[in-house]
Amino acid sequence: MKKYTLLFILLSSLLPSVTAQEVPIDNLKFIYYPHPLIRKWTTSVGIIATTMPYEITEELHYRIPAIDVYTVHRITDHFSIDARGSIQGVQNIFTIGPKWNVKLTDRVAGSLGYDVGYWFGFINAEGFKTTGHGWQNFPNLSLGYRFNKAILLTFRAESIITLNIKAIADQTPITHNYSRLSGSSYTITLEQPFYGNKSLTLGFSAIYSKFFWQTWSAFTNFDRDFFYPQLIVGLIL
Repeated sequence: MKKYTLLFILLSSLLPSVTAQEVPIDNLKFIYYPHPLIRKWTTSVGIIATTMPYEITEELHYRIPAIDVYTVHRITDHFSIDARGSIQGVQNIFTIGPKWNVKLTDRVAGSLGYDVGYWFGFINAEGFKTTGHGWQNFPNLSLGYRFNKAILLTFRAESIITLNIKAIADQTPITHNYSRLSGSSYTITLEQPFYGNKSLTLGFSAIYSKFFWQTWSAFTNFDRDFFYPQLIVGLIL
């Protein structure tokens, strides 16, 4: 947890300085900030890294990085479609869903969304093949604040709803006992102009869940929430 906090502060210090003058929202690129979209398409490419808890990995305490591609498409002034993929190869998830964005004041914006996610993964070690896939839904609420210096701060809260889990180990189905309402996630992000016409996103997620899709291969059946800290770094193109 401390390492994530220090890294977040270090990356924040690398952001280029901007003037104290007011920057029009039309001149800013953002993907998490819940203001009604200005551009037809906005895409971010980056990396997310999730730390696994000791209770699941036992003596090992490792972080799982994944390529993160996030795209939002403007439909109307207040309505958009979000699509996201976290790709690792062994474990992957794709989500898509509608979002309603509203400007509350000159500096505050909010949104309501509902993402549908499909995760899948496979492991082939020493001839032992294991595959898994499932569906999860993520209803979410975001609240954002815009500072004078073109910095956009966003807080997002979402529920994690597990619809099904299917895993097969060497042609043998694995039974999972899971709660439909698996947990919740809380994310805070900072977005700011970077070099050229790009913008940089730095974020941190605190995930509390009985089932996290990246742990499907551990075949765990715990009936309590575990904490999964997640670091987010993205470049808005």
